[in-house]
Amino acid sequence: MTDEGERHPHLKSLALLEELIDEAELDYDKVLDPGPLSWSTGLPVRVVRAGLSRRPMPEMNFMEQVAQRLEFLRTTRLQSDGSQFSRAEIGQAAGVTQQWIGEILNGRKIPKLEHAALIEDFFKVPRGFLTATPSQALDRALRERLEAEQAHSLAGLKEKYRLRRVSFRGAPEKLAETLALMKALMDDIVLDDQET
Repeated sequence: MTDEGERHPHLKSLALLEELIDEAELDYDKVLDPGPLSWSTGLPVRVVRAGLSRRPMPEMNFMEQVAQRLEFLRTTRLQSDGSQFSRAEIGQAAGVTQQWIGEILNGRKIPKLEHAALIEDFFKVPRGFLTATPSQALDRALRERLEAEQAHSLAGLKEKYRLRRVSFRGAPEKLAETLALMKALMDDIVLDDQET
């Protein structure tokens, strides 16, 4: 991986997703809507927009980042009655005190990786949610979106052409090319059937 790819891993996933959007004629604004990407990464919408437009993504120091993302979880992942989880509830799930959670939220402490993982499990978010760099967080969300759109495209082809089964083995970046080829082949089959 290049130095650029290591520092900005989301760029490769973004390029693959844009290729799929073009080839499958998807709605760019819908697939790359910054709102849902913000919700799934904990990144502010402005940071997601910067990453999607290939501008530098602002970074903050690690303690501030963990505090911001934990607060984001508290305000977006609510209890069934609509209230936030208390510091005590989060602390109990992570095996730490509510005071320790307060220190994290105030940007004065960082959790050990095992405690961060327990907090992420508590809020049902992927591992690394609290600790990933902005580019790593956006990369994970873009890869999830890419996989979902690829699956949706295959399902659409199966339904449109009444296929019983579609299998794909190969590198994910080749799936967009394969989908385009399958679509062209199926369009030719439909045209041939109509001409006879």
